[in-house]
Amino acid sequence: MSSKSRSKEVAPPPLEKIGDLVFSPGTDLPFGKRIRIGLSEQMIYESAVEKGYRTGIRAHLAFLADHENMTPIPLDDKQFTMVIKHLLPSDLSPFDQGLWRSYFIVGWMCVYLGLEIDDEEEEDEEGEGEDL
Repeated sequence: MSSKSRSKEVAPPPLEKIGDLVFSPGTDLPFGKRIRIGLSEQMIYESAVEKGYRTGIRAHLAFLADHENMTPIPLDDKQFTMVIKHLLPSDLSPFDQGLWRSYFIVGWMCVYLGLEIDDEEEEDEEGEGEDL
């Protein structure tokens, strides 16, 4: 790798600390750590990874609904670039934009492979069961 390409690399975001918990907002898994603060449980952060993944799933499902098609499809690089151009949040750092883009593609392809899991939808379903 040349020194020229290294100078263009974007450094990962710094680690953050809340109490004794040290985490990397851009890369830590599982997505969205929950922590009890006082009497309530809080989500510490929602990373670009998680946002990209969830948006990829939702975009693919919306695409299928809009085209009245039940067969998931893969996209090539040009097609992904065209879709991502319209959905990429502008408030992200260049590093987070790269993470978001990568995990958008992961989310989209998980739908294609039948592996999609959207935690928010699961939480909604669990909450509905408790109300009964």
